[in-house]
Amino acid sequence: MNERISPQARQVLAALSGERCHLTADEILGRVNGIGAATVYRALDRLTELGLVRRLSLGGKSAVYEAARQAHMHLVCVRCGRVCDVPADFSGMAREAARLCGHQVLRSEATAFGVCRECLAKDRDNIQ
Repeated sequence: MNERISPQARQVLAALSGERCHLTADEILGRVNGIGAATVYRALDRLTELGLVRRLSLGGKSAVYEAARQAHMHLVCVRCGRVCDVPADFSGMAREAARLCGHQVLRSEATAFGVCRECLAKDRDNIQ
């Protein structure tokens, strides 16, 4: 599969794989050297097509990308935008729901929106 991935796409994948992160295309652009915006977008499209990267809409203005890894859900803070990954596999539930509706699941995602620990702590600090 490596021969199907350009050196620029490898740089984009490395930017996402180096740490658990959810980056916008602009943030990825800031982490790679010598690659223009159009090339980053093409690389993201190709990596997504190959299943190496996931494109997510987590409530922000821009989509974010993450390296594909084990099943997990996203907890998104509606105040600060922080995203927390929690290991969880909902594929069985998704397959069962799809079976009931006559669909076929290709992939499933779970995202919960709320207030993160740090923002809750700030609330407690402001009350005291």
